[in-house]
Amino acid sequence: MTFRRRVVIEQKQASGELLNSFPVFISLTDEQLRHTTHGGHVRDMAGSDVHFLADDGVSMLPYDIETFDGKAGTLQAWVRLHSVSADADTVFYMVYGGNPPQPPAAPAGVWDNLFVTVLRPEGDATAEDESWHAGAHHFDEQLTAEAWVRGDDERAEVLQALVSKWRPRASFESFAGYDAGETDGLNTTGYFGALFDGRYVYFSPELHPDGGHGVVLRYDTQGDFDNPASYEGYDAGNTAGMETRGYYGGVFDGRYVYFVPRHYEGYNHSRLLRYDTHRGFRDPTSWDAFDFGERQTHQSAAYDGRYIYFCPGYREGRESGLSGRVIRYDTRADFHAQASYGRFDAESVDGLEVGCFDGGAFDGRYVYFVPLANSVVLRYDAQMDFDDEASWQAFDANPLGMGMCVGAVFDGRFLYFVPYDNSTVVRYDTEADFYAPDGWSAYDADSTGGLDTRGYDGGFFDGRYVYFVPFVNDKVFHANWLRYDTQQPFDALDAWEAREVPFVDGVNTVGYNGGAFDGRFFYAAPWRGTWGETMAEWDIHGRISRYDTLGSDGTFSLRYCDYGHNGGLCAAVPGPSFLVNTTRGVLSIAAHRALTPGWHYLAGVYDGESLKLYVDGVLAAQREGRGALQTNDAPIVAGRIENGLGQFRGEIRTIRISNVGRSETWIRAVYQNLIRPEGFCRVGAEEAMEGR
Repeated sequence: MTFRRRVVIEQKQASGELLNSFPVFISLTDEQLRHTTHGGHVRDMAGSDVHFLADDGVSMLPYDIETFDGKAGTLQAWVRLHSVSADADTVFYMVYGGNPPQPPAAPAGVWDNLFVTVLRPEGDATAEDESWHAGAHHFDEQLTAEAWVRGDDERAEVLQALVSKWRPRASFESFAGYDAGETDGLNTTGYFGALFDGRYVYFSPELHPDGGHGVVLRYDTQGDFDNPASYEGYDAGNTAGMETRGYYGGVFDGRYVYFVPRHYEGYNHSRLLRYDTHRGFRDPTSWDAFDFGERQTHQSAAYDGRYIYFCPGYREGRESGLSGRVIRYDTRADFHAQASYGRFDAESVDGLEVGCFDGGAFDGRYVYFVPLANSVVLRYDAQMDFDDEASWQAFDANPLGMGMCVGAVFDGRFLYFVPYDNSTVVRYDTEADFYAPDGWSAYDADSTGGLDTRGYDGGFFDGRYVYFVPFVNDKVFHANWLRYDTQQPFDALDAWEAREVPFVDGVNTVGYNGGAFDGRFFYAAPWRGTWGETMAEWDIHGRISRYDTLGSDGTFSLRYCDYGHNGGLCAAVPGPSFLVNTTRGVLSIAAHRALTPGWHYLAGVYDGESLKLYVDGVLAAQREGRGALQTNDAPIVAGRIENGLGQFRGEIRTIRISNVGRSETWIRAVYQNLIRPEGFCRVGAEEAMEGR
């Protein structure tokens, strides 16, 4: 006897738009779907007699049975419908109990020619297995990347790739230089750190020969690097009736860019400068400032997705000593209210003298403060109370040979402290006990490649390599870039490489302080090129050095979370992100919020005119952007970056890549289908088919 059940998708699921060639997910547990030996009506224990018919009850629909359990009566299958109507309910039939259809429907038929590839786990497959790889498909100007995943990792602020056609290049040669020192007729020189908002790179104003300044330099990553029209300058030095000059690093929270207050004309200040990216860059009303009243230097910051942690440096003056007073700003609170700024004095933690930091990092749970004046690393547990001493820990890395450090880089597991006045790179395993000596290691990178590889200032991570930005050693500003290959042992000589790049494109490229990463290019923030006894001898410059980590060896990357965009001296980008590499450069967007544990549906869409990121069927971020997608032979890889790290720490159920930009209605319908298949498809009662 053959049986069938009527399946109905209500017209409201299409939300006013006809969904053509829609693969619907069926998930059902029913005792009538058990094998006949277990009291059901399915004849084959593997479910080969289960198939699907169109609304005429005759025409075969393409289907793919993902799982079937004849003992429990459970079925999970994909069925491609000609369309899901927005004007009437869509009807089709599930049939079972008779002979298997002849010939069997090919699973590939479920996915029409707009789907480039569909990846699903095979047994206990991991991200390293070939089942998570697809060939080197080519795209034109549109694509959609979808992922149905479960994440339970509380340390979610590492780079975790869901699906990517993205391969960091092995060569270490692609540098460029541009002198932006007189942009818009302003003195755009002397910057400490930079940050990226998804399109623009902002350089944080610190000092130029005229003294501390507030001239913010901005570069449009969709413009040519060597075109003056790609750059803008704005003098924010007198914002909100205050002298807003002398900053170090910054944070982007998804809307606002914050510049960290440092020092101006002989005194340390606490005038936090903020720019609203939803408004015009040169519009004075886009800028705001607030003095939170702590007269100490703040040397860059860390960000956990809600709070900005300003790294304390020196007290009122250097002769006053080191500060360990951490200021925390709640980005969800009133910018102008003192109550929005918490304070904790961490100058004595675990019996150690703590103070003076230069850069911070967040690993998804802990905030790390990088020691400048001593070797004591400070750590705060972001899941505990900020003002509770038990939330804070300190570790003295001096026995490892740690000297002064500026910035730290996180590769998803290890935190690399950037050596400022020496060559010893100290690394901490964030999965180890903070106090355990075996969680810490050190490597002396001096003389790598026969170069003087000492003295660095910030760094970044591209998915495989950790880079260190050249600064100064023995009062000589140098251009010896250093990088470490995370695919090799930390202490292996072959894992380390150096490049001397003192001149490129006719520009003297020495003397940098951190920078920003847009997913493909790293932009080193220009500072100064000579030592000198007076400021007039310092060669404070605006010569940007840019390094290309990718070239054309990448097309897109959909990520569960992403740390690396803002380099080693500015705050991270929390939450999901989506990047595409076009002939005009990289476009990227981020949700700027971490996901809760559990199942999530993420989708990145590029339609040739804009980039969109959806989280659980809802548009989380979008921006305009154009350019043909880069063509390359890199494979599509799920769960990590090709030949690199970025491993996803959760469970991937389904990956789908299309060569078209899917609509918002399509994305919403897919999510509703995945999150509650029994509500999306209403399965009717069993009925016997006459004559079968």
